[in-house]
Amino acid sequence: MANLLQRTLFPESHQYVPDPAWTRSALTVLRAGKAVTARDHRIQRSEYPGQDILFCTAGRGFVASEGRTLGVGTNQLVWIANEMPHAHWPDESDPWTVLWLRLDGPNCVALRRKVFGSGTTVATITAPKEIEVWFDQLFDVLRTRDDDIDLALNRLVAELLPLIAARLSRPDESRLPAPLRAIVAHMRLAPERSWHAEELVAVAGLSAAQTRRLFQKHLQISPRRWLIRERIMLAQKLLSESEAAVGAIAERCGFCDVYHFSREFKRSIGTSPKAWRRAEGG
Repeated sequence: MANLLQRTLFPESHQYVPDPAWTRSALTVLRAGKAVTARDHRIQRSEYPGQDILFCTAGRGFVASEGRTLGVGTNQLVWIANEMPHAHWPDESDPWTVLWLRLDGPNCVALRRKVFGSGTTVATITAPKEIEVWFDQLFDVLRTRDDDIDLALNRLVAELLPLIAARLSRPDESRLPAPLRAIVAHMRLAPERSWHAEELVAVAGLSAAQTRRLFQKHLQISPRRWLIRERIMLAQKLLSESEAAVGAIAERCGFCDVYHFSREFKRSIGTSPKAWRRAEGG
């Protein structure tokens, strides 16, 4: 039966004010609760600190976020981009009940994009009990506010992210589309190769433009930067596990010369290959 409350009820409502230094270095929760909404309950803001995550346990509602209006039903979770204009409100004929939290931390926008890519930020939860149990644990931590609350909240948020991401694909299935999986697998086997556009076309049958769009949409990086990152990881392995000269490692990893290798290594790691090798005990 549709909820016809005159006022929104909050069976759970918790707040937390962390040390500002903590939110610059780790994840936390500023607010969380449960709302049984009246049909005229509407939140609308131009922007707001943190990121709001809502899980609908009954009824239906709507979310305006990132220029889209999303319908959200029972057992669906939505992540709201608070850094942009946003709003959420219940379906008047069947107002929703939601569990919600406000996440904060060093770069929550990057977290959202890592979980959802450039797609809509709604996930259908096939095992809703897991999310409800997670919220019960969150409420307990916020209610008791033990000395280790900051560590506990950071741990809980870290546990929530894979719970959400797992619901965006079928079990045991990669979240990457098959053509992109094929390209990534081939490039990873030989990161020292240049991998020109025509080679990637042969691998997956995609044009260079299509390949770039897939990388940006699903991995939030260009093919070139992705390949350089793979080369840097290979270089780290060779620097730490062999006595090969830096020049030889640069060539083995596909860099045109030591200067180019050192520049890209420092750009990615923050230090030169030689300094990194020394610091790692090589």
